[in-house]
Amino acid sequence: YTTLAVAGAPRAGGPSYGTASSDEKLASAAELGLDVGINYQTEDFGEVIAQRTGGRGVNVILDVVGAPYWDRNIASLAVRGRLVLVGTMGGGRLEPNIGALMPKRLRVHGTVLRARPLEEKLILSQQFAARYLHHFETGRLRAVIDRVFPLEDAAGAHAYMESNANFGKIILSVEQ
Repeated sequence: YTTLAVAGAPRAGGPSYGTASSDEKLASAAELGLDVGINYQTEDFGEVIAQRTGGRGVNVILDVVGAPYWDRNIASLAVRGRLVLVGTMGGGRLEPNIGALMPKRLRVHGTVLRARPLEEKLILSQQFAARYLHHFETGRLRAVIDRVFPLEDAAGAHAYMESNANFGKIILSVEQ
């Protein structure tokens, strides 16, 4: 989600902000078009966004982390902003202050592809292909593949993923 979102953000018409665990990952994201990179190991993204936007906040946040980012996400959204939750890598349980949503008229949208019926996944895939596939053909968008592992080394691929060193997708290759 995130590498595609960074590459597509310029089409949305505003500066893009993103977080990563290292300056190297932020440099890779900048190559994709990220405007403002925030190393969450050394900076508080809520403070950076507040400073960069003059306290106004951002219009949309795409979050793969979940609960640990909730409060900062809500604080970082502009009036009528949208929080789109597509993952809970950091955890999914929290006790939100829903009162913080109302003064700014915020919208929260949670989605996951895995739990959807096969028919719905097919429709979404077709819609995505119709809308975006040509951008991959022209090079405007590209799949970001960090590393390819043979299927026999699935444990190595998993260990690499757990190390949080990857930027982009980790592929398991099945040789025929």
